[in-house]
Amino acid sequence: MFRVDEIKKSFKNKEVLKGVSFSIEEGEKVALLGNNGAGKSTLMKIIAGQLEANSGTVKTALDYQTEIGMMPQGDILIDDLTVSDLVQLKSAMNRIAIDVDKALEKVSLQDFKKQYVGGLSGGQKRRLSLLLSILNSPKLIFLDEPTTGMDLESVDRFWKLLEKEKYTSVIVTHDFNQIDHFFTKVMILKNGRIAATESVEEIHRQGKTIEEFYREKVEKEA
Repeated sequence: MFRVDEIKKSFKNKEVLKGVSFSIEEGEKVALLGNNGAGKSTLMKIIAGQLEANSGTVKTALDYQTEIGMMPQGDILIDDLTVSDLVQLKSAMNRIAIDVDKALEKVSLQDFKKQYVGGLSGGQKRRLSLLLSILNSPKLIFLDEPTTGMDLESVDRFWKLLEKEKYTSVIVTHDFNQIDHFFTKVMILKNGRIAATESVEEIHRQGKTIEEFYREKVEKEA
């Protein structure tokens, strides 16, 4: 469905990604974990086409415009549009017809449709970014720290929405309260490479939580 092969990326004299490879199969829900500075957002930007890798390839038969959804770590929104106008603009760009009110209800923003995007709170902007990333009913989504800035109620609604929609997904998150029961696979990015890949089922079979597995792999010296 989606494959990344030997992605490398350097900034000046710093090699951030040293050969990242992985594949995503239909139906998988993958948590991409790693310490701050591990290169997770850099990798997501390369996958999204916002950054060019020094080498390596991203391969998929999916169409980026109609079958893949991307939610970056930083919100890419137009502050001087209303929420409704921005959603309609995105739907026009994706060449799809939508019911704006029903779409906004998915992320509990129906009461803010006439408000300018610039006036939304940080958590509300994250919810709007999420909506824009799934507006085209994608087959695969990449979300980078999607719940940053959300209050607890919004976080709960976010995970419930993803469970209901059943997207194949790759999500950068450290919300360990949800990782154990939502995801099917964990990938850990460390020292510029995928240091560990394991199914959640196997981790639990070993008697560990995802947080315990993560700390064990990250704190262990390479």
